[in-house]
Amino acid sequence: MYSNDKNSSSFPDPLALSEEKESKDYGLKYARSIYHQWGRIDENGSNYTKRRKVFERNRRYANGTQDTSIYKSLLTSLDPSNGDGSMVNIDFTPVPILPKFVRIVVNKILSLSPYPNLEAIDPLSSSDKDKEKRKIEMMIEAKKELAKIEDKTGVSIGMKSKEIPETLEEAEIFIGNNIKSSSEIAAQIATNLTLDWNDFNDSTFRRCVNDLAVVGMSVVQRTNDPEYGIKADYVDPANFIHSYTEDPSFGDLTYAGCVKYVTLQELKRLAGDQLTEEQFKSVSASAQKRYGSNNNLTTQTAHGATANHASKGSTDQKIGILDFEFMSVDCEYFESKESRYGNVGFYSKGGSYKKQSESVFNREVSKLESASVYGGSYIIGTDFVFDYGKKNNIPKNIHDISRTNLSFSVCSTNLMEMMPKSMVDSCIGFADQLQLTHLKIQQAVAKAKPDGIIIDIEGLENVQLGKGGELQPLELHDIYEQTGVFYYRSKNPEGGFQNPPIREIGNSIRNINELIGLYNHYLRMIRDATGINEVMDASSPKGDALVGVRQQALAAANNAIYDITNSSMVLYKKVCSDIVKCLQIIHPDSVLYRIYENAIGEENMKVLSSFRNLAMYNFGVRVVKEMEEGERQYLEQNIQIALSQKEIDLEDAIAVRQLKDINQAERLLIVRRKKRIAMNQQIAMQNSQQQAQIQQASAQATSQARQQEMQMEAQLKSQEMQLKGQLEAQLESVKHEFRKEIEMIKAQATLGFKEDDENFKQKLEVLKEDRKDDRVKKQSAEQSKLISQRKGERGELPEESGDITSEILG
Repeated sequence: MYSNDKNSSSFPDPLALSEEKESKDYGLKYARSIYHQWGRIDENGSNYTKRRKVFERNRRYANGTQDTSIYKSLLTSLDPSNGDGSMVNIDFTPVPILPKFVRIVVNKILSLSPYPNLEAIDPLSSSDKDKEKRKIEMMIEAKKELAKIEDKTGVSIGMKSKEIPETLEEAEIFIGNNIKSSSEIAAQIATNLTLDWNDFNDSTFRRCVNDLAVVGMSVVQRTNDPEYGIKADYVDPANFIHSYTEDPSFGDLTYAGCVKYVTLQELKRLAGDQLTEEQFKSVSASAQKRYGSNNNLTTQTAHGATANHASKGSTDQKIGILDFEFMSVDCEYFESKESRYGNVGFYSKGGSYKKQSESVFNREVSKLESASVYGGSYIIGTDFVFDYGKKNNIPKNIHDISRTNLSFSVCSTNLMEMMPKSMVDSCIGFADQLQLTHLKIQQAVAKAKPDGIIIDIEGLENVQLGKGGELQPLELHDIYEQTGVFYYRSKNPEGGFQNPPIREIGNSIRNINELIGLYNHYLRMIRDATGINEVMDASSPKGDALVGVRQQALAAANNAIYDITNSSMVLYKKVCSDIVKCLQIIHPDSVLYRIYENAIGEENMKVLSSFRNLAMYNFGVRVVKEMEEGERQYLEQNIQIALSQKEIDLEDAIAVRQLKDINQAERLLIVRRKKRIAMNQQIAMQNSQQQAQIQQASAQATSQARQQEMQMEAQLKSQEMQLKGQLEAQLESVKHEFRKEIEMIKAQATLGFKEDDENFKQKLEVLKEDRKDDRVKKQSAEQSKLISQRKGERGELPEESGDITSEILG
């Protein structure tokens, strides 16, 4: 039940009128109800103190500075007062295993380098982006013509021709990354500036990620002051209180607040003239009564973690303050009334309106229910509140002004019964056992004895070295220690042989192997609880491990810490969403507005007008993070394969590497690869066509050359034939002339020969006749001689030589 009694622990009536909610009495009742619901914050048995102790314990373990008294009490055998001096040699410094794992997780998340990517999701912005998309599509279609214009004039229309995507598929990736409306650019730049001015990424976000790993919860408070700017301040989860929730994202909080401790001087500065001097004295007296006035407690270390930072000395006295805020639904009535002249007016009637039963004119009532935030500062243990009232400059969604959020952005890995369970919290038991094992190893080492010897005194009796006298056992031992030579008698007095009187004692560290195995067991249990394996922390890298096995191990470790990674990204998104909404409600006449306007103008002068219209848009925030190492290696492997096969160029590889999102990088790689393959195919086709054209031209040239050769041959043959004909004709003519001359000569010769022949014949006939006469004469003479010889009238006739023919012819 709700109560209006300020001393009651029940919450005041949430349906009260807004005027009542704005009163300090209502705020005091609400603050005291929060105070009592958490079990009186400043008492050790309260829920606030219990959770704070758990958080402080987790932080000590995460820093390796946990209390070692528990280990001393467990090791009861190590008691120097009872004669056991081995405790002197033991170092109780905690083994820094958990701090190492916490740093690995925190650095792993911070290495993702998240940043906000704002996108306007309202219909107006969607229409503007559709126009930009259509513009890009038209530029793709007219890319060749634009390139020609740019080459001729040197002026680019819109984008440079080299920056225009080749295909619509590539344009989709390009539009998703680069095409932003002017309002989106203005909101993006302003958000990044706000984060940078608050040193959020390097300071606040780092502490929040560390809190998620250590205590399982992180808190950021947003303050929006038109004169001092938008701030995102870190809040210690140990000082944070809130309404009951089971949502790890704390999206259904009704109230929230944080406890802080300030000095009396600081309280006067904060409260100002809202409290009188008597009230300040009353507050100081109440603080001294509640926390005491021990002047020696001047540091946090002195009063411990459970003292709530309040047990300070009177000169530096700390006063507990609860900064709280809560959400409430306010109802406001509006009346539409017709005047006597027929005009209709719309008037606000506040939250306590009652419609008139009888009215001359028509009246219509409209009701607007909207969420509001009330808050202030409550001085713990007193009846004073200050700075209470309805919060102004509360960021709201421009398209749903009936809803709002508290100024706290909270997120946890998991939540059960208002207590988050962290990674460190789940490992504390194993860390304690590991520390105890480490101490027992030190104890075993401290109790270890050096190697000794066993000496049989009887074997050292009556030992003589021949110099007179017998050596005593201690003298023989000294000789052994100095020279390593040991003299003894091998025979006993009865004459029998005996063993050497000295034997070594090997003293090893007892149970050392078992303790080392136990130490490794608890270390494996911590690894199993956290999910951080040897591959992720690189504690024992194996050179022969396959790449696929290492990638699977990294993927398993990433899955184990995904709850922390996801919670950190959710917190980052909440903070950025609040910053954007705060930017939309900055008053144009404020100093802060001019600062942002000038800062944005330095970055991009074109969006100054868009910053003035920023409140018209509704923005969605998407947290973009760097690629995981495994994803980057996988992408780089694909890039190298594509480069080796000449499926992409170096420029394509650089463009793919510049993208931070693995999905967009893979899409761009696929698009550029297809583009390059198509280009290679086109080049190959052009080369083949060019080769075919070259071959065709070569064949044509060869054919033409052949034809020309044939024509030349034909011409040569024709000319040859003509020349041959002419030569033959000339030859025939010459022959004819020659023959004619020959015939003429022959004719002349024939005529001459005939005459000579006739003359010869005549001469021959004359000669023949002459010869015939001579022959006849000779024959007659011979015959007469022969006759005379026969008759014996004369001797033989002499032989006569000579050719009758020659004689005849002569």
